Amino acid sequence: MGQLEGRRALVTGAADGIGKAIAESFAREGAQVLAIDVSGEKLNAAFARDAAIIPIVQDVTATDAAETLVVKSGELLGGLDILVNNAGIPGKLALLEETTDANWHQVFVVNVDAVFRLTRACVPLLRSSKCGRIITTASVCAEYGLRLQGAYVASKHAVSGLMKGFAIELGQYGITANCINPANTVTGITRDWFSSAQSTEGRAYLDVASVLGRYSHPEDMAAAALYLASDGAAYVTGQSITVDGGMTCRLPSLSHATRYES
Repeated sequence: MGQLEGRRALVTGAADGIGKAIAESFAREGAQVLAIDVSGEKLNAAFARDAAIIPIVQDVTATDAAETLVVKSGELLGGLDILVNNAGIPGKLALLEETTDANWHQVFVVNVDAVFRLTRACVPLLRSSKCGRIITTASVCAEYGLRLQGAYVASKHAVSGLMKGFAIELGQYGITANCINPANTVTGITRDWFSSAQSTEGRAYLDVASVLGRYSHPEDMAAAALYLASDGAAYVTGQSITVDGGMTCRLPSLSHATRYES
């Protein structure tokens, strides 16, 4: 029997990358999964042969998205035990003075507003569950800053705070709320860049990206999500689990330090 046997899950941003890996991991462990994404073509290509995963095309920023997905969860799954807020965008790289209001709001609409609205709408279903779980994909940027991505960094701090607040409020119903903080992960968007590991830039990034000598993959994040969704994490709530291969546990390498390692 799988760790999530009989559980019902909804995963947003599920057509590729981390969301796809989470949906597949949950299904392998016995869950029924609603896989949500704005791209129907990618959804169908990803899950056409997996009977445990039901693809649903939905823009999570649409006005009626949250209510629509709650209805779908009731109709297709008979309820909901696990909500995974994974959909998100990085926004445009820009200096502070060049960041427009439109760019700022676009990031927050996807990364924060949609998370808030969908979680709020799903609370009644999760409250009826005996194992309610809310899992949100944040970022290592929820603990640190990042140049040229002020809106993205602020949005990830925001959802980290939301999960802490939700954990306190919903704990009385046995619902847990946690974040996963990934480092840069090899996905459809970043795969070409990461594949340049033989380049000077690629090697330099790998030197600081992980103490394990490799990049992170969607399956690394899916493993963390599976843990948070499982009975083993029943007493874990209001937390952010950083999955970064040790990137944030050290200072950047200093040039003078290498002389002691020769």
